[in-house]
Amino acid sequence: MKQTNTHPLIADYLDQVCRHVRATEMHRRIRDELESHLLDLMDEQMDEGLGEEEAVRQAILQMGDSAAVGKQLHRIYKPKVEWRLLAYVMAFLAVGLFTMYGMQVSFIEFKLDRYWFYALFGIGVMLAVSFTDYRKLLPYSLYLYVLTVVVFLIVLVQDYTINGISYLHISRSITIDFVAMSTYFFLISVAGMILTRTWRFRGTASKLIVFVLLPASLFLIAGSHKNLMLYLFGFVILMMYAKTARKEKLFLVTASAVAGIAAFLLDSFPLERFLLGWMQPTKDPLGWGYYYLELMEVLRTAGLWGKGFQAPLPKMPYLDSDFKFTYLIYRYGWFGGIIILLAVTLFMMRLARVVKEVDEPYGKHLIVSIVPLFSVYFFWPLLMSTGLLPIVTLGIPFLSFTNIGTALAHFTALGLILSVHRHKNSIGKPHTFVAK
Repeated sequence: MKQTNTHPLIADYLDQVCRHVRATEMHRRIRDELESHLLDLMDEQMDEGLGEEEAVRQAILQMGDSAAVGKQLHRIYKPKVEWRLLAYVMAFLAVGLFTMYGMQVSFIEFKLDRYWFYALFGIGVMLAVSFTDYRKLLPYSLYLYVLTVVVFLIVLVQDYTINGISYLHISRSITIDFVAMSTYFFLISVAGMILTRTWRFRGTASKLIVFVLLPASLFLIAGSHKNLMLYLFGFVILMMYAKTARKEKLFLVTASAVAGIAAFLLDSFPLERFLLGWMQPTKDPLGWGYYYLELMEVLRTAGLWGKGFQAPLPKMPYLDSDFKFTYLIYRYGWFGGIIILLAVTLFMMRLARVVKEVDEPYGKHLIVSIVPLFSVYFFWPLLMSTGLLPIVTLGIPFLSFTNIGTALAHFTALGLILSVHRHKNSIGKPHTFVAK
């Protein structure tokens, strides 16, 4: 029969094993599993007639050298950094910064200084988040949601807008696009609230209000239909993966789809842009059709190798932000554009692989809600810049010049993905150690 109290020799052996395992969160699991194996071996020795003390020594001897066992377990549970994702981000930032030099756009020196600051500060934030344990965020999911709502209300009360977009006004030189940031914050908080006990026994109606209606109302009041669509898209994907009741899941997904379609149809601005601009640009050459006609002209004249570094800028606006990919094709040609598109595709494929590799529920919820959003942020501007999709105000993460709030939101979201990947070996199913 197994003992209930740990023998001093076994406890000492476990201490020596755990000294070699840096993943301290796994020590409890390792100790329990190894102790169970040792007690099984000890029972076998005692059944053969050995005394308790000698049986313990023989069991430890069969288990193997504590240093060797500890190093083996360390290799299994060692947190791993996804260096390839970091390499892609660094490459995107390098291309984005390099192409800013030589661009004769308005306030270029100011934008370059900001771009460098966003890049360096964002990298620091991303690394700081990636080297923390994302699971510590789970108990604070509700608080993050409430904080997001409160700051959003402050933005609405301030009523500080630039080009029709509401910003959080900090000072004369600092304005943050918190509405765009809140898309990530709402999804991250909802990803945790679905799993916490606070919401496990709540009704479907309360979830509809908190997860769909309240965020949708805030986005609509702020006049940000784009971010509303992004949030609802991420929420629908999250609900499809979440393990909730089928009827509740269907209801929330349907309600989100209805809210998104209603918001789109009630807003004449995207309808006008979609119908007159994208589908029939020649019918509105002085309005939204102008952007598409200029876009086609720039792409037509770019050629295979582009116009070069010192080529004069085309007449199109927002070449440093929304139409950065158009400018990259103009400068480096379609060959350079295909290289960038390939790099983005490989980056997103790597993110999709992270989704597949993670089994822990909270980590899965986080990356399932973030990665689809990343795919929209990357691929929509790329396709929009070639005329394949309607024009919206979306910059390519890390490649385009954006507001500090949007840039930090992208870096923070990627940091969370890196944190989930880094801890994937220390969560999920316990490792079974077989004594030799």
